[in-house]
Amino acid sequence: MPTGSTEKIPFEKLYQDGEKSGPLMPWNIGGPQPAVRAICDHGGFRGHVLDLGCGLGDNALYLASKGLQVSAVDVSEVAVQCGRDKARDNGVTIDFQVADAFSLATSGAQYDTVLDSAFFHTLPAEDVPRYTELLRTLCNEGAELHLFTFSKELTPDYPGPRRVSESELRDAFGAEWDIKLIEATRYHSSLPPEAVSRMVDPRTFEVDAPTDNLAEQMIDEAGNVVSWIWHMHAVLRPQETRSETPA
Repeated sequence: MPTGSTEKIPFEKLYQDGEKSGPLMPWNIGGPQPAVRAICDHGGFRGHVLDLGCGLGDNALYLASKGLQVSAVDVSEVAVQCGRDKARDNGVTIDFQVADAFSLATSGAQYDTVLDSAFFHTLPAEDVPRYTELLRTLCNEGAELHLFTFSKELTPDYPGPRRVSESELRDAFGAEWDIKLIEATRYHSSLPPEAVSRMVDPRTFEVDAPTDNLAEQMIDEAGNVVSWIWHMHAVLRPQETRSETPA
């Protein structure tokens, strides 16, 4: 099972191939993640929102449809163009950018909420300090972070990105962010159970060893796999109250 960095995954090729990519793009569900939608509907996003690793833009589109100012960033030109087309067709304004997330570091603090929907777990562990520094640079004091990541404790062992433990999240963010909660939530996919046995490693395009726990998978009404993952909600502390060690 590949649980390391996905930094070498050819995202541009996956989006260019579209439907041919099949189980390589299980995150493409044709709409916002239900957990993101629910948080938005309960007022969990405010001000200028940044969607990091926005993919095809479905989460960003939903947030913008609710009147939020949204910027959305992805490394794939194809994905971003698809997002722009959706925004135009739905009559909403979203600032889509084709960029590596770390290239945003020079843009300065301007965001009040950050959405990380399954981006954090694509980073190698050694890049986590760099990522938290990026968020600190981009966010206004008091900014909120909603981060969704595969969980070492919860997410089944089918092929995919690395799993992150609750303690890793607290160690990474606790010094500068007031962690309000780390809770289990559902992450929907476009992947039917039988496709898990055909999952391939996107780095090598070789078939992974089949998982043996398909019977334990949650299935949504469309017949696709739903997984338990972590949702972390945190608020950036004022500069004077931040520490060098996690709270």
